Formats: sequence, C-alpha cells, structure tokens
Amino acid sequence: MNIDIVASLLFIPILIVSIDVLTQFRSHFTSINYYPVTSATEPCTDFTIIVPIYGHISYLENVDYLHCYGERVLLTTSNMETGTFYEALQHIARQHGFRVHVSSRLPSPAERERDGRGQRATGGTLRDTIVLDAHQSISSRYVVCIDADTVTDVSLDYLVGALKEAQLDMASVILTAANRDTLLARLQGHEYRMAMRIRRIMPWMISGGCHLGKREVHRDLMENHSLFFQGNDVEIGILANLKKYRIGHIPFIVPTTVPSTLRGWSRQRTAWAGGEFRLMIINFRVAWRHPFLYLYGGVIVIILLPMRWYYVSHPTWTLATVLFLYFVVVLMVNWRTRDWALLVYPFYSLFYTLVMVPVGIFSYVEMAIKYRNMGVIGVHRGKHRMRYGRTPSFLGARVGRLTGLERPEILDSVREEFEMPDPADRPG
Repeated sequence: MNIDIVASLLFIPILIVSIDVLTQFRSHFTSINYYPVTSATEPCTDFTIIVPIYGHISYLENVDYLHCYGERVLLTTSNMETGTFYEALQHIARQHGFRVHVSSRLPSPAERERDGRGQRATGGTLRDTIVLDAHQSISSRYVVCIDADTVTDVSLDYLVGALKEAQLDMASVILTAANRDTLLARLQGHEYRMAMRIRRIMPWMISGGCHLGKREVHRDLMENHSLFFQGNDVEIGILANLKKYRIGHIPFIVPTTVPSTLRGWSRQRTAWAGGEFRLMIINFRVAWRHPFLYLYGGVIVIILLPMRWYYVSHPTWTLATVLFLYFVVVLMVNWRTRDWALLVYPFYSLFYTLVMVPVGIFSYVEMAIKYRNMGVIGVHRGKHRMRYGRTPSFLGARVGRLTGLERPEILDSVREEFEMPDPADRPG
C-alpha cells in the first residue's frame, strides 16, 4: 500500500478530528462543575468589578453599561500614563461614581520605554501587574474581572449570585462573538461557540474578557501569576486547578467584539498563537496533566506541524475523505447555529494551524525577549501549595461526576445548547 495512504490513515484522522470531534461530542453530553443561572438564583452585590484601562481613554467603551454598578466599579490603571489620560479617567469616575486605582508597581523596563501608546497592548506584563495591584483597593468578598469593552445582557449580580450559591472559588463564563458583520467575524462566532463548549468539561479554561471568583482566591492566583499577557487568562485557571481551588462553569453569556478585518484578526491571533506556544510547550510540566488538551494543543497543533505541512503538500484521496468527514462533523455539532460561513470553517481552521501556529512561535520568542519574561508558570507564595502531582487528570476531568450542588436541572440543561434564554425571560 502507498506509504502516503498509510501515513494518512494513521495520522490525519487524529490530526483533524481529535478536538473538534471528540471534545465537542463529549462536552455535549457530559458536564463537570456546571452551574447555570436560573430564576431561583439570588443576586449578590458584594463584589468589585475590576476594569483594567491604560494606553488611551477611548478603550474604555463600556462606561454606560458600568454606570449602574457605581462604586463597585474599580478602574485600575498604571503609573505611567499621561496627565491627559488621568484627567479624563477621573472625570469619568466622578461622573458615574466609579473608583480609580493607580498601580504603584513598576511595569517592565520595555513597557516603561514603549512608544506607540495609541495601540492596544498584545504583550508584556502591564495588564496583569495593575490587576494584581488593584487588590490593595478591594475589600469585597468577590471580584469580577472584565475588559474595558465588555457588556452583558443580564446583571452581574446574578452571575456572582450563581458563584456564591455553588460555593465556587473561581468560575468561567461563555464569551460569544457580538458582531457578525463580515465573513471573518462569522467564522469567529463558530470558533468561539465550539471553544466555549469545552468549558463544560474543563471549567478552568477561563476567559480574560470576563471571569470571577472570591477576592482572596483571585489575589492569591495573581500573586503566583507569571504576569505574561498572552495566555494570562487560562494561566489563572491552571493555577487554580493546581492549587485545588474549586472551579466551575457558569453558562452566563458575555458578548465580545471580534476583529472584522484581516489585519485586526492577524494581529490578535499572532499574539494568541504565541500564548498557546507558551502554555503548551514552555509550560509542558503543567500542560501534560491534561492529556486530551495537550494531545491536541501541544502535540498535534505544534509538535506535528511539519507533518501537517507534508500531508497538505502531498494530498491523497484518504486526506480528501477525512477532510470531508471533518466538515460533516463540524456541521453536525453546529447544526442549531448553522449558516453559510460554516461551509468555509474547515479551511479557516486549516489556515490557522498551518500558518498562524508557526508565526506564533516567533511571536512568543519576541515577547519573551522584549519583556524579559518567559511566562513560566510556578508557585511563589500564597497559602495554597502548588500540586503538580504525577498522575494526569484523564481527559481533563472525570466523566459524569458532578461536584457541589446536585440539581436535576443541570443534567437536563447539558443536553441543550448552552445559549441562555432571551434577556426578557432572564432575571435582571
């Protein structure tokens, strides 16, 4: 038999369908630490909203949304902004009743000397430095960390209420693409949807756009954080998992604006790919504890990159068949939210793994050198000891086990798409 066909039979199915097929189906029927907001959820107001803002005041886009939370909003920034920036920030704070925290911690030398302050940061330690330092101004029991352009349809009071009710230390939520104005945005909508399903079985994969937890837990995690920007959100979840904190997934929808242009998308994904390389390769001793995730993210996507290029440059009928089956499976798992962009998604995914992944390797090296930070995950201090252990958590979690509240509606809800009802039918 032709060696190309044999190789394709052995490797291509694993390469293409491992995460998009197995994980999607598994997450559809299995739920670990899954706590939806229901009509019986009691709101909780004992929380602080941490909003990191720096570089340019125009990045603070959710002022009107935050207005109703008043002094519970903490706008946190660095000590290296311009006088005009501070003046505008204080004006907004007085107008809406927000609080402001200016970090006393010094950023890295590269960030102190940086130019081009009009661009959003895609690297460095600045964001996480000011988030860590913000805890000096926080006394509430819970914290919600959101981006300066994040809004929600439902009040955060109910999100924190669900966290309190479930007695969780940290929680992930659902980020969805808010805009569908271009083909690229529609493709990212499908990408986000499939990625968020994984949180059902890996709740520690939290998102930087919005996550929440107990104040003392969040502070402890940030004190042990590498402060490396790319992958900083998942690092918080990884640290919480290693420290045996109780992490859950709350299916609370948080819309986020995704890049509509190729230029914006490429800039964002180049940085993201660098973060993925950091998490999967540089932090191998952590990533290997989740074999299913590492098999895809570390082995298939990064280590086997040359092999993927070889298969694409030496096409066979077997490869074409597997690609067709991949398309069928993607259509099946996204049938309820199908649109014409789904026809292009397999090519979008292939382009990312073939082109953006190798670019991400160089991106990581550049960020590590520029900001003098390799982004190695380790424990430095805090009351909980890091437990790396020798036994991996098989496939990320134990199938079928529900910890915490034993509520029948949780089991019923995992058989439905994770989207919540219309805002009119929700609390708040």
